[in-house]
Amino acid sequence: MKPIVAYQGATLIDGTGADPVQNATVLLQGSKILAAGADIEVPEGASVVDVSGRWVVPGLIDAHIHFMTSGRIYTRPAMMDLRHIVPYEDEIKWVESHVPDTLRSFLCAGVTGALSMGGPSIEYSARDQAEKMTDAPSVFNSHGPAVAVPNFLAERLFPRWNGELTLKSLTSPEDAIAFAREAAANNASMVKTAVDDRGSMLFRLILDWLGWEEIHEALIAEAAKYGLKVTSHVHTLEYGRRLMELGVDSLQHLPSDQPVDEKFLSLARAKDVIIVPTMALHKRTFEELYTKEFELLAIEESCSIPGVIQSWHEPLPPSKDDADYLGSRREMVASNTLALYEAGVSLAVGTDAGLMGLSHGASMHLELKRMNEAGIPARDLIVAATLNSAKVAGKDDLYGSVEAGKFADFLILSKNPLNKIENLQALETVVKHGKAFDQQDLMPSLPAE
Repeated sequence: MKPIVAYQGATLIDGTGADPVQNATVLLQGSKILAAGADIEVPEGASVVDVSGRWVVPGLIDAHIHFMTSGRIYTRPAMMDLRHIVPYEDEIKWVESHVPDTLRSFLCAGVTGALSMGGPSIEYSARDQAEKMTDAPSVFNSHGPAVAVPNFLAERLFPRWNGELTLKSLTSPEDAIAFAREAAANNASMVKTAVDDRGSMLFRLILDWLGWEEIHEALIAEAAKYGLKVTSHVHTLEYGRRLMELGVDSLQHLPSDQPVDEKFLSLARAKDVIIVPTMALHKRTFEELYTKEFELLAIEESCSIPGVIQSWHEPLPPSKDDADYLGSRREMVASNTLALYEAGVSLAVGTDAGLMGLSHGASMHLELKRMNEAGIPARDLIVAATLNSAKVAGKDDLYGSVEAGKFADFLILSKNPLNKIENLQALETVVKHGKAFDQQDLMPSLPAE
């Protein structure tokens, strides 16, 4: 029989939105939680860990990451082309060789779960490596991203990764059905699509010509047969509204072309669609990387893989159209995020970690800071960063809160995160599937390259 461990004396913030419980007990056996709350009877012979004067919160879950990108400035040449400094083939080798370090960097920042938003096969191999490690997050894969454009356009948006197409081209409902079945065969948790005309009439005509709505209808129906959630990348109000009408479960990013209207808000509430705003990238990736005036968090510096932050100081060519397109919409993203919150729409916290300027793991705290600055209080941000993120993957039965029957993934903090969301960075201990790690021991010690 596996030993029982009792963490006693902390204030418990369980991730459900319930009031905090003082002098709580969290009782574990192996990787699972037996009980959590006040007046929990501790069995004779159980090991007791005194966490008096501390706060316990669920492990954070990043609802939008990519393993194929490193967070370094060289990692997406279709957006920022620095191949004259680091050839893309060399960047790919760097990414592949650092997967274990990337996984540990999540735990260093208190991120015990990560939702991969798709890409080439490294997204699945990272999951497989994580399953063999104790000091790694649980990885939940999206199959995709799938786009209703021909292969040649998909390749223009993302270059091939070791010969693999990064975006999956769907040009018919039959393609969509096969894609959902492929996702199930790969044991994915979700399928991810992307609908974005990039402000181009040509892209819009291609999307309509191929019948992107019919493709999504077929995909959503087939995915449901396998219990797969459907999440979609979107930046415009029109496409976001239509995707919700078609039945997607969540939206990655959010409309930034115009204010969200009552029709959009009512639809999101009625269909219980979860929105993942990814706010931080607008300032970091599309402003700070160009100005070199970084607002770095201490946890970014301590938990990022050496070589990632250093690359951000690389001189950049003039801003590309993609950067201008997204960077100019930062204020709209902030106001729409607050409007969604005030309307009672469910939000989750995702970072797009791996994108230039967003290191894996620690970017979660940058995203929380930006959402808090937009007007969302710490109490609700904790739910968004834990239970709601688990819901995006359809894994809230086992993850996302400190409750009986769920995996024992939680953080022990030295400061109260309800007072300030930045106090989630006051990490002392990270517990992953019942195994406790001193946060200091999770910090990377690799030489910079």
